[in-house]
Amino acid sequence: MSGQQSASESAKVETETLLRQLNDEWVKAIVRRDAATLDQIMADDFLSAYPLEGDDKAQLLNDLASGDLRVEYLNRENVSVRIWGHTAVLTGRDSAKWFYHGSERSGNYKIIHIYSNRNDEWKLVAVQACHIP
Repeated sequence: MSGQQSASESAKVETETLLRQLNDEWVKAIVRRDAATLDQIMADDFLSAYPLEGDDKAQLLNDLASGDLRVEYLNRENVSVRIWGHTAVLTGRDSAKWFYHGSERSGNYKIIHIYSNRNDEWKLVAVQACHIP
């Protein structure tokens, strides 16, 4: 039993490490406006609950490509990962300076990223950011 438990714990640690790496790649890609990397990380049915006009993958990528969405910096702290089978939730706190259609939306945000393991590949399926006054 302890061998199974340690193998299970090892797999969980490996998955958490991977999800933290995907999170780091997401943050860097959003600042660099790297649509190719974001496209790889996000599921095709991705859903966003950011204060933007659209809420799907295509809209987010289009906003970045057009320059309608521009992130000057994004610092993510206090990252926590919870895993339940094929679903994982990553939470954290962002401080960011970003612009949407030329309007500055900078500040601090509580974030939630939801990942789903599909065909042995973790994909980002939803994000939400709540402004912290």
